[in-house]
Amino acid sequence: MKKIIIATFVFTTLILTGCATVISGTSQTLTFNSDVEDVDVYVDGALIGRTPVSASFKKNKAQTVMFRKEGYKAVTREITKSFDKVALLSIFWDYSTTDLITGAVYEYAPNAIYVEMPKKEE
Repeated sequence: MKKIIIATFVFTTLILTGCATVISGTSQTLTFNSDVEDVDVYVDGALIGRTPVSASFKKNKAQTVMFRKEGYKAVTREITKSFDKVALLSIFWDYSTTDLITGAVYEYAPNAIYVEMPKKEE
């Protein structure tokens, strides 16, 4: 009986290692939209498309998003990462660092970013 309990514990520990990596993943899809159609969306200086647009990002770093369109002032938003509560399973269960290394301990909130584009003054 003791061997079965030990084997079950070891098996469960191995299965749950990196819980957030398995459950939440290391990337997250974010959606960008605006009150004006076809606004160019740049993430860390790279054009990802025009609103409305969705893209997947690694969760291990903050992102800088810029919205630009002719005749409108540019709008910048910082998308910050926060702690994903699913990672607590890994920390308290098996003391795994897998989620920390892969970035799965983080999440972006909110998943959708909406901006209002102010017109340029002439």
